[in-house]
Amino acid sequence: MTTALAPSTVPGLATRAAVLCWHELPRSLAAGGAWLAATVPLLLAALAGAPGWILALAAVPPALVLTGLAAFAATVARGDGPRLALLRRVDAVLALLLAAGAGLATLGLTAGGPAALAGGAGGAVLLLVAPYALAYGALRDRRGLAALRGGAILVAFRPAWAFALVVLVGAGGLLAVASAGILAVVVLPLLLAVASAMTAALLDEIDALQGRA
Repeated sequence: MTTALAPSTVPGLATRAAVLCWHELPRSLAAGGAWLAATVPLLLAALAGAPGWILALAAVPPALVLTGLAAFAATVARGDGPRLALLRRVDAVLALLLAAGAGLATLGLTAGGPAALAGGAGGAVLLLVAPYALAYGALRDRRGLAALRGGAILVAFRPAWAFALVVLVGAGGLLAVASAGILAVVVLPLLLAVASAMTAALLDEIDALQGRA
């Protein structure tokens, strides 16, 4: 199910998503708080200098909650009444793929040399594809590799939008870090709602082009 979102520009879609999130602020805060709670083991392990395999395992719970949060944010972006029960609609395969990709990128960056270049390139691709993959999977009920493939297609279809979304994610990340993580409870649901709004608009455009063809 998709919803036509107008105007189909990044600022227009972001504004609409922000308004919809504001209308659902208490639930959005609770959903963001659930994800923040899931990151606590990972943060503690990182601060303690835990081995890489422990960090990799600790990254799985926040990745799982992230896929459920994407389902919640997609409902917000559609203008439907979101329920916190949507957080249980997780995609284990996509979560493992995202966690593994992030882990490999981090490992490459910290290794130095040619591995750092590969890690940086892999991390950049993940930043471009992951938001769309999460939103596409939630909107079209695609799981695992199908969601990841859909996200990659959407990036290729409108690269400028993908880069704009990465800029928004970066700005949101800076806000969250500057607030010692406190703003993450509202920033992450908002960013996923924006990604869902952009994804829905792109899917509507693709569907229209296929219909005319």
